[in-house]
Amino acid sequence: MQLFAHRGISDLAPENSVEAFSLALDQQCDGIELDVRLMSGVVVVMHDARVNRTTNGTGLVDQFTSEQWQQLDAGDGLPPPSLRQVLELVEGACDINIELKSADLIHQVAHEIEHAISQLNFELVQFCVSAFDHRLLAPLKALLPALSVAPLIASCPVSLASLAHDMGADALHSFTETTDAQLVNDAHARGLLVRVYTVTQAADLLRLRLIGVDAVFVNDVAWARQVLKLSM
Repeated sequence: MQLFAHRGISDLAPENSVEAFSLALDQQCDGIELDVRLMSGVVVVMHDARVNRTTNGTGLVDQFTSEQWQQLDAGDGLPPPSLRQVLELVEGACDINIELKSADLIHQVAHEIEHAISQLNFELVQFCVSAFDHRLLAPLKALLPALSVAPLIASCPVSLASLAHDMGADALHSFTETTDAQLVNDAHARGLLVRVYTVTQAADLLRLRLIGVDAVFVNDVAWARQVLKLSM
């Protein structure tokens, strides 16, 4: 079962910060999960629509200028990074899950992925793009047909994993509490991977491994690895 650093190692460093992503690499994560929005034409790593919760600033991400953005502190003394900066930091060392948080950055994200493949030692197979707004995934898939995409769900649908299969996705990203063996087995029967967010309890981690989940998103990879190791 793969371990993805959720917004970096967000238990030990500010979420979606350079420090959090550096720690993820130090902990030899299998993958990094991050959230992206568009700021003055640049794809930046930020979960919320506003910067208020995670920086020393206030306001909507899409209303900042580049100069104003550089004045922000994401909690590690640096402004929230751009997607390009994180990809340059990782340089192909692990997989990347990009969660789309807005509808205005499809082409820019495709461009950043192409740049990472041509310049930063990544392979396309290392990328997966996810979204709660499933409508965003189809146009991105049209731009990069071989790109892995995954709808995010917060419940267990009556039709199980069929929604992901029907939209041509490669994986399903599901919520810890509503992921059970029936959902996982159905997804696997349809050729889909199952990655589960956000696992913070040891009991959940062990249960998800037992039912065959392919990957989990955790806030501390070293913690998760230790829990799994001690249960062997």
